[in-house]
Amino acid sequence: MTDGFVSPTRRHSIRPISMVPVVTDGEDSSITTKSFDWSFLDRVYLITCPNADPDQKRFEKAKQVLEEANLWDMVQVRSFDTDDEDRIRGCYSSHISVLKDAMKEIEASSSTKNIFMDLLKNVIPSSSPKLNYNILVLEDNIALTGNLDAIGLQEVRSYMDSEASWDVMHLSYIPYVPSLVVSSTTRDRIVQLQTGIGSALGTTAYIINEKAIHALLRQDQEQSYYAAIPDVMAELFPDTRYAAFPTPFLRAPKTKSLVNPQLDDLREILFQPAVTSAVQNVLTKTGISTNQLLPITIISLLSISTMAGKTSFDALSSLFFTGSYNGPILLSIMSLLVTLGSLGIIIQGIMLAPQHPQTAEENKS
Repeated sequence: MTDGFVSPTRRHSIRPISMVPVVTDGEDSSITTKSFDWSFLDRVYLITCPNADPDQKRFEKAKQVLEEANLWDMVQVRSFDTDDEDRIRGCYSSHISVLKDAMKEIEASSSTKNIFMDLLKNVIPSSSPKLNYNILVLEDNIALTGNLDAIGLQEVRSYMDSEASWDVMHLSYIPYVPSLVVSSTTRDRIVQLQTGIGSALGTTAYIINEKAIHALLRQDQEQSYYAAIPDVMAELFPDTRYAAFPTPFLRAPKTKSLVNPQLDDLREILFQPAVTSAVQNVLTKTGISTNQLLPITIISLLSISTMAGKTSFDALSSLFFTGSYNGPILLSIMSLLVTLGSLGIIIQGIMLAPQHPQTAEENKS
């Protein structure tokens, strides 16, 4: 099995977003109304693998998330079998297939629209077909961060409409990757993501414009599969990717990976919404790269653990020799355990990190 493309399990026609009633968890159980306007998107696709989800729990969780985000009615589901010979290739192929499918639908839609526009041209001289389409691609490992709000969504729409520099707008990204610099923009709720080789930001939720789709499909036609789709995107769009700040979605911490399950235990810790948001905040506010943040974090944790270890040793020595200790011994021991545990997580992440990805130039040679 190569690309594993089966067929869409379902299709939803795109229609305007409506107001959705949301039941609060408060004691009064009153009904509140949330409105998220996604009408600036031309297509929304959800990638799922039914053969790896026999009880559909994974799919149903993704559906629930998208219903809460007021997105489900726009979603077109695309189903793929897992590529058990090469799961990374399978992930790559599914995204490429979805983007090809999007372009076919866009071209068909544009052809019909252009005929209609020609008929209206003399009546409404300013009428013109849309020049760039925006496609939202989602994976079924999606979760909410708690940061989705109408103002942030409007900022995303406004930035995409007014700025020509962007190719990809991430609604979720992984901050634990090398060579990532997160920079502020003129908009408070939009940040720029500058990346290097190996900055695999993930593909859980991203908006990609028509120009960037053409670039990815052209690269696929020339090179075919040579690296994971996040690595190909990092290579093609090193400084033209942006993100909502804070991100409204993230990769679900407890959803098992179909590509690299050896990292699942680590994800359960690092992909908690509070942890991911905190790291994204640090990167945004400081402007330092992840290559700088990692050693700073390690040195800080080593310093704290050394001090906590010395205090704990002194306390235990005092208890052993004198039978008493005048100080917060439990706090010192807890600090030592937490810092050592944090260091262990970082070391585990470094040891399990994917190998340096192949580039297009290396693939040619």
